[in-house]
Amino acid sequence: MAAVGGTREVRWGSVVSLDYDALLDSGEQIDSSAANGPLKFRVGDWHGLRGLGSRLVGLCAGDERLIRLSAAEAFGEWDPSAVLTMRQATLDSEGHLEDGMTLRVETVDGSAALCRVYRLTDERVALDFNHPLAGEPLTLFVRVAEVAPPN
Repeated sequence: MAAVGGTREVRWGSVVSLDYDALLDSGEQIDSSAANGPLKFRVGDWHGLRGLGSRLVGLCAGDERLIRLSAAEAFGEWDPSAVLTMRQATLDSEGHLEDGMTLRVETVDGSAALCRVYRLTDERVALDFNHPLAGEPLTLFVRVAEVAPPN
């Protein structure tokens, strides 16, 4: 394991703790460690932001970086095949459906999934199962708070 001045270097398999601010291209801050606590994960095993781990390799505790993730590296590209169209009557909805609202639906295998009402007509509804930020690049300001060695 590499150490620089007694500080562990991030490697594949290291567990890192990050202080961070996450921003969209519009400048809107969508998340931060100040609001939700540090982000802690094993580099290479966490796929929440697919491109983040590789950008941390070689950094040490205390290092700060501005990291730009493409849409594919962040929450993925928007995938039209993740949109399902069905008759509104098929949904067991307790309320009125509106464009943009989030729904929790039960899948065929009995598990729950979140989706967004994407398009709505009198009889049909299109449900978008993409991540709400799919297709959006992301800018992160990170500070490596801690690095634990790979197992």
